[in-house]
Amino acid sequence: MKHLSLTLLSLILAAFILGAASPASSSAFILPPSSFNLQSALDAAQPGDTVQLPAGVYQGNFVIRKSINLEGLDWPILDGGNHGTVITIENTPDVTIRGLIIRNTGIRLDKEDAGISAYGSPRLWVENNRLENTLFGIKVKDSEDSRIINNIVGAKADLDVAARGDSILIWYSQNSQLIGNQISHGRDVVLWYNNGAVIRDNIIVDNRYGLHFMYCDDNVVENNRLEGNSVGAFLMYSRRLILRHNIFANNRGPSGYGIGLKDLDGVEASDNLFSGNRVGMYFDNSPWSLDVSQHFTRNAFTYNDIGLLFAPSVKRNYFSRNSFIDNAEQVGLTTSGTFEGNGFSVAGEGNFWSDYTGYDADGNGRGDLPYVSKSLFENMMDKNPALRLFQLSPAQQAIDLAARAFPIFQPQPKFSDDAPLLEPVMPAVSVPSAAPTWPLAVIALSFLALAVGVIATGKLNILRLASCVLHFTPHASRLTHHTPRTTGSMPMISITNLTKKFGQFTAVDNLSFEVAPGEAVALWGANGAGKTTVIRSLLGLLSASGELRVNGFDVLKEGKARAAIGYVPQELAFYDDLSARDTLLFYARLKRVPAARIDAALAEVGLVAHGAKPVAALSGGMKQRLALACALLANPPILVLDEPTSNLDTVARDEFIKLLLQQKVQGKTLLFTSHRLEEVEALASRVLVLDSGKLALTCLPAELAGRLGLRLTLKLIIPEPVRDNALSLLHAAGFTASRNGIGLRVDVLPTAKLAPVQALLAEKIEVNNFELENSQE
Repeated sequence: MKHLSLTLLSLILAAFILGAASPASSSAFILPPSSFNLQSALDAAQPGDTVQLPAGVYQGNFVIRKSINLEGLDWPILDGGNHGTVITIENTPDVTIRGLIIRNTGIRLDKEDAGISAYGSPRLWVENNRLENTLFGIKVKDSEDSRIINNIVGAKADLDVAARGDSILIWYSQNSQLIGNQISHGRDVVLWYNNGAVIRDNIIVDNRYGLHFMYCDDNVVENNRLEGNSVGAFLMYSRRLILRHNIFANNRGPSGYGIGLKDLDGVEASDNLFSGNRVGMYFDNSPWSLDVSQHFTRNAFTYNDIGLLFAPSVKRNYFSRNSFIDNAEQVGLTTSGTFEGNGFSVAGEGNFWSDYTGYDADGNGRGDLPYVSKSLFENMMDKNPALRLFQLSPAQQAIDLAARAFPIFQPQPKFSDDAPLLEPVMPAVSVPSAAPTWPLAVIALSFLALAVGVIATGKLNILRLASCVLHFTPHASRLTHHTPRTTGSMPMISITNLTKKFGQFTAVDNLSFEVAPGEAVALWGANGAGKTTVIRSLLGLLSASGELRVNGFDVLKEGKARAAIGYVPQELAFYDDLSARDTLLFYARLKRVPAARIDAALAEVGLVAHGAKPVAALSGGMKQRLALACALLANPPILVLDEPTSNLDTVARDEFIKLLLQQKVQGKTLLFTSHRLEEVEALASRVLVLDSGKLALTCLPAELAGRLGLRLTLKLIIPEPVRDNALSLLHAAGFTASRNGIGLRVDVLPTAKLAPVQALLAEKIEVNNFELENSQE
């Protein structure tokens, strides 16, 4: 038996006596800060015990390995001394942490230094704590049914945003709840692979992404306030989301979405307020399933630059009883195209539009004429976003007046609402308890001014509108507004009649396409289809015929075109004996970029801790991230990437794609080549299929596999005793399968990637792991 100190023995004895005096089976004991080692006490506690800490400062990094309750009395402080993670919970269920101040983690992003870090610890309960000066705040992985409730989570605000960790990170922890937390100045609140999550009553301000989740089905997001972030929320690759009673206000980063919906299915959004954002709500391939529609009702879009922003191909979204009030542009498109297949009136009920000029002769509350969105200047802005500089100016008024006066100039209507409402429908949003109240007067006066204008035409009861306004709480953003570096006309990339020959061989044949600002376009095709030739021509590395323009500049004639592009090649060529930081310093001098940008670039790609390492000591994934850092040094508006993950393993590839997704959400324009279907589906907005140097097909990522008849290979890791049975079962079920080392290889359709796994699990055959391999062309 191990020998314990007298202090610790006395504590255990006291705990035993208290436990004997209590009818409960677990015990509680109070630990004075000056007389014990906290880690030893945590190790000595028994499952079910409650360890109570009085006020004081407890220095160190602590590990919990038993199912205990750790509770603070009068806010004791656990201080990590700016090193590592303060509290780690390792494969231990039913742990509670309550009433503590947790501060001063390390700053290593690669180690994910956190205030609280839990792995494999189901039913974790983190409640009523304050986290200060932490890199990651609360990090929970593979811990289902966890609860993170009523915590105040700060950050290391002195670091650049990209160098900070996530305020809260929840990974693969089903049915977890995030309720009543106050979060500020971190990077993101992010959830991955979390089905059945509840996100309620949180206040998230001054983060990069207020809320970001991927692959999270059947989640509820309600009664949160996301304000003053770069992006309020960006939600991706998920199904059946309920979004209600939230406030998205003054999120004004480069893209500035109140909320962005990317490849979501089955969104039901009601009673939300979107106010003062660059874009209230953004739609990219949502919904993506052809048999799914989405419904939006009783939401208010007020004073945004753009109320709703759609990629033109988006369909099956239906809006009724929403209010669109004084947005600079009520509904916009990311680029030119046919906008159809969405509905702005449902069952005879449309929406309120503050710029509606019709009338209601029969007094039924609906306009007798449809609301028609038909502005020549708006259509011009959708095609050329640089024209937003002239929005609300005499130039806009003159253009729209000319269009109305001379029918030859009138544009095609963008959309219409056949049953516009004459009174706004206010969402039933409420203020989370810690929300500031001083901005209420400002927003209320704005709505009252609207009410006065409407009363003059007999349309609205002012008292009713004023009472609705008292639910709103948006306030001025505390973010620095960055002016975009892009100049010149749009689109961001324009290629017209590009032809490139090598002797008698035509590598690219009369190719034309455009890429809009913020769009991610994938070039797809077999080896030799011309993808790399297009990229090298765009970079000015090959002479070719045709017109190539980047950011409005002629590639062949104007050097400024090259300055707008950050390029990541397929084959890297770094000096092995230089450190990562010295490599960036070399390229910074070439690009005439201040050396101060080096640390920011390293942080942006997660290489801060590896800056001093020689390039030869970096892994393949790290070298590729270093190449991305070089491309980002001058903060270009465009990233061009040629097969950027072709030489990476699965983990490094996934990490690199996450970095590119972050760049996309921040507003970067991406043009990339890839042979991996899963990368194209995750990253691209549109796919251009090249065949023998010609444009053979343009389609959405979700359509690519079906249009080309592609298949994927799924590698399954199966225990040896059942491997033969699994192979026989797959053959019997009609799959093409074969042995492959410690597992099986199975050909699958892109629309049914997990069908073999489901077939095996149904027969109770264990699948230890799986991996998708390259698609076949």
